[in-house]
Amino acid sequence: MFSNIKDALYWLENIKRKERRKDLSRIKALAKELDVINPNYKIIHITGTNGKGSTAIYLETILEKLGYKVGLFTSPYIVNFNERIMINDEAISDSELLLTINNLYNVVKEYESKNDDIVPFFEIVVLIMLVYFKDKNLDYAVIECGLGGLLDATNFLNTDCQVLTSVGFDHMNVLGNTLKEIAYQKAGIMKTNKPFICYYDNEYYEVIKESSIINKANLITLNKEYIKDIKLDLTGTSFLYEDTLIKTPLIGNYQAYNLVLALNALKQFVNIDLKEVTNYLKDLKWPGRFEIINDNLILDGGHNVSAIKELVINLEKLGLTNLCVIFSALKDKRYDLMLKELDRVTSFYIFTTFPDLRSEDPNLFKNYTNKDNVVINYYKEALKYQTNLPKLVVGSLHFISLVRKLYL
Repeated sequence: MFSNIKDALYWLENIKRKERRKDLSRIKALAKELDVINPNYKIIHITGTNGKGSTAIYLETILEKLGYKVGLFTSPYIVNFNERIMINDEAISDSELLLTINNLYNVVKEYESKNDDIVPFFEIVVLIMLVYFKDKNLDYAVIECGLGGLLDATNFLNTDCQVLTSVGFDHMNVLGNTLKEIAYQKAGIMKTNKPFICYYDNEYYEVIKESSIINKANLITLNKEYIKDIKLDLTGTSFLYEDTLIKTPLIGNYQAYNLVLALNALKQFVNIDLKEVTNYLKDLKWPGRFEIINDNLILDGGHNVSAIKELVINLEKLGLTNLCVIFSALKDKRYDLMLKELDRVTSFYIFTTFPDLRSEDPNLFKNYTNKDNVVINYYKEALKYQTNLPKLVVGSLHFISLVRKLYL
């Protein structure tokens, strides 16, 4: 048992898993023991390679504006651990988080002792979320998958609607090496007779369609062509959908697509006046996603090839093609391909590293670009490097989280 939140989080974040999850029996057993296996609120479940977080925050924000009490579960965090678990835009407090962890601790340890097993970090975080939400009289919970879908720790829940944002190359060591293999894993969150909402993509759609037939899911396929006239500026993204002009303060082509996904998920439960959507979202903020810190600094959490491609498209549309990119990445990422994309908007790189055992040696990044660059081994020193170019910090969510704390 823990007397302070620092010790509790140290225990949680330093759990070493015994082996990769093979099924969901462990978390099911613990959820049953904790009486959270059948939540009494509706759940919208989100999977995808990129876009899960912004789709989730759109859902939570609009439902809250409509007067509902909404839980939100996302990962990873940008500012602090607590933001993983929120109710109506308010993160779980340190005192409630500590109490919830202490309430779980003995149950987890007893399970581990009886089963000669280790309950991994993410499963405990999911249980913390469910225990915290249990007595809060929620109407809805918007729950983001951690990784994949089929064997994700959130997938034991009997969810009411499932959303697929995108399928791209990331976590291939777990999810597979082709888009079809990855799509199969993500389609694993489908539930019988429940809506599963996604965009059509001919590279993997046959897998989605087959999964929907096997799972008897209600497949709702959207077409991006119905989202028209997407325009970006430094205040957000506007577009036409069903003859209605909609604007989100989040920047990026993909934000139009993520918002329309969210709107179609909401249609399964509530009536939405599209003319009010812009007003619902006017104060929305989503840290670390094309976040403009000041006139000279942009932070973006893009950490895989598909995310970087979209980022570059958006930078080009905004005319931001002469940047100093401060770049760092984890060892298991395709940073060679990420840098190839970033070359289109970069005049100068600063390659660096940050405190994480998985952080790659920045000297290796030099091998994948012909652009002028410098290696500065510690990120705080890299940020001090003087240049007249506007700066973009990118490559890892953990990296930009650390940078953001310095500035904000």
